Amino acid sequence: MLMKRVAKALVLVMALALCVRAASWEEEEDVLVLTDDNFDEAVAAHDTLLVEFYAPWCGHCKNLAPQYAQAAQALKENDPPIRIAKVDATAHNKVAERFSIQGFPTLKFFKGDVDTVKDYDGGRTSDEIQKWVLKKSGPAVKIIESAAELDAIKEANDVVVFAVLDEAEGEARSLLEKVADAEDLAVFVASTKTDVVAEADAVKKVVLFKKFDEGKNVFDGAFEKEALASFVKANSKPLVITFSQDKAAMIFGGDIEEHVLTFVDTSKDYFATLESALKVPAKENKGKLLHVIIPTSEARIMEYFGLKEADLPSTILVNMGGGMKKFFFSAKADDYVAKIEENLGEELAAFEKSYFAGELKPTLKSAEPVDDSEEAVKVIVGKTFQERVIDSDKDVLLEFYAPWCGHCKALAPKYDELAESFADVDSILIAKIDATENEVDHPGVDVKGFPTILFFPANDKQNPITYEGSRDVEGFTEFLKKNAKKFELDGDSHGVEHEEL
Repeated sequence: MLMKRVAKALVLVMALALCVRAASWEEEEDVLVLTDDNFDEAVAAHDTLLVEFYAPWCGHCKNLAPQYAQAAQALKENDPPIRIAKVDATAHNKVAERFSIQGFPTLKFFKGDVDTVKDYDGGRTSDEIQKWVLKKSGPAVKIIESAAELDAIKEANDVVVFAVLDEAEGEARSLLEKVADAEDLAVFVASTKTDVVAEADAVKKVVLFKKFDEGKNVFDGAFEKEALASFVKANSKPLVITFSQDKAAMIFGGDIEEHVLTFVDTSKDYFATLESALKVPAKENKGKLLHVIIPTSEARIMEYFGLKEADLPSTILVNMGGGMKKFFFSAKADDYVAKIEENLGEELAAFEKSYFAGELKPTLKSAEPVDDSEEAVKVIVGKTFQERVIDSDKDVLLEFYAPWCGHCKALAPKYDELAESFADVDSILIAKIDATENEVDHPGVDVKGFPTILFFPANDKQNPITYEGSRDVEGFTEFLKKNAKKFELDGDSHGVEHEEL
């Protein structure tokens, strides 16, 4: 009798504990609402949990909210249910600091504990969020038995990779899972049967099915991780993608950083012919270049590249990972239209070949030089960067800023004070450059945020040092004392001996 009472008591305690645990976080539209206090508990209570770190004032967060809620509702109805969450990073800054949240919204995916975390790199629509979460939550490779199962999976997904394995568990599946874990666009399935797909009639045969272009691609390489990964990456995107906000993650979130952007009015009669012409170079450089059509509805992108509708159609090759270097295809708008009906595909292929051969020079934007003789902080523009920074025998501390950047505005008075204090040090130049109006072609310059502050040593201008210290006069001064060549400041000697290269 006593044992039964103890057992009942234990069951009651466990039930109460579960109730308390389940009630320890609130929900809004099926999205779990987390705080500094319950964050770890919520992550530990779920096998997987996608968390959005947001700010109430953030416009992008507001745009995401209905899509995120819709995804939350659909995932909750999954079998088994999958939950997603959000946390106000402005009100719960401890957890935001733990995960180095720098912008909003930032989404992170947790698998059972706070130390197993992956950045979310999918799209911002409900459908894209659902597909990404389902892929990351389930097995990396699903084993199937029939063509009917495969057909159902193909119907539900844009890209499906099918492989024949010698056994359901083993080295081949493990290798395929590693490829699948790193690939977000494709769903991976496998079978031990050789009669599911006609093109995959033997072990280690692989076929990629897709709802665009050729419809499918057959892998003919060695069943090795790198070869398989390259095959999937090269074939899982359309040869030519028309840009839209829901495709932004596909375009900018992948490994291919060199994009061929064609700006065009898609309502024109010649558009279909132009799109076909773009597929010529796209096939030749599949996996190396991403070919993207930018319609006139994307006015902000056109403005960024300095284009007006009268300039269209126009093609620009952009190296996204190399300081946003831009290479313009030479044809003017009228000539471009004429080429569409002639040999545009071949000319673009030749243009891309010249790019890979290093024969093209980037087009760099520059403001006009200004008279900064009375200014403590010197003003660099694109046209003067080579002369005043690279060719100069001075140590140069250069701030890349944006006029609208709040952090840059906060830094300005301190940077001015720093420049004033070094005004009599002839060997050091304190300068700034508006990175929204000026571009530079330098291997050591890759501005991804504002402000970016680089120190160009007098004896090694090809290898600038990124300043990562405190943004105050004391921090900058100490940095210069340790990195600049010998100089006098306030009667004391500082700096280091530079060996000439």
